[in-house]
Amino acid sequence: MTDYAAITIDGTVRLERAFPIPVDQLWAYLTTPDGLARWIADGQIGPDRAVLRFPGNHSLIDGTVLVWEPPSVVEFEWEGGPTQAHGSRVRFELSADAAGSRLVLTHSHTAGPAAPDFAAGWHRHLDTLGYLARGTEPPAGRPGWQDLHQHYLARAAAR
Repeated sequence: MTDYAAITIDGTVRLERAFPIPVDQLWAYLTTPDGLARWIADGQIGPDRAVLRFPGNHSLIDGTVLVWEPPSVVEFEWEGGPTQAHGSRVRFELSADAAGSRLVLTHSHTAGPAAPDFAAGWHRHLDTLGYLARGTEPPAGRPGWQDLHQHYLARAAAR
């Protein structure tokens, strides 16, 4: 397992991460207003809608929840935002493992050129969630979105 996302030729972004917390606690980070506000954006995911407000770029994601199986799977439409107005989907799959829990995040049906944007964003957000799950704050010198974006752009160009 690597911290970096895999991007398929069709623009699907997939990340897999391990967290040292139980599945129920990770589920709360992924779906509740208090949990989401700590690592990604203001909002709530499930059971019927997924709403995320990103104050940094003033974007609003508001999509229908397609799969709601607490605490193991949620999938929703990613509607809105500056690089993917509509048509993509985000799926979180959680499972227990010996160290806590495992998350597989899949962002599919992206517009191909937007895949590196999403890969960099999800990478950075999941890094933040990882620090919070370990009870620490993210370090100031960690790679920023721009650094991660350049990495993913270079990988996309090398295909």
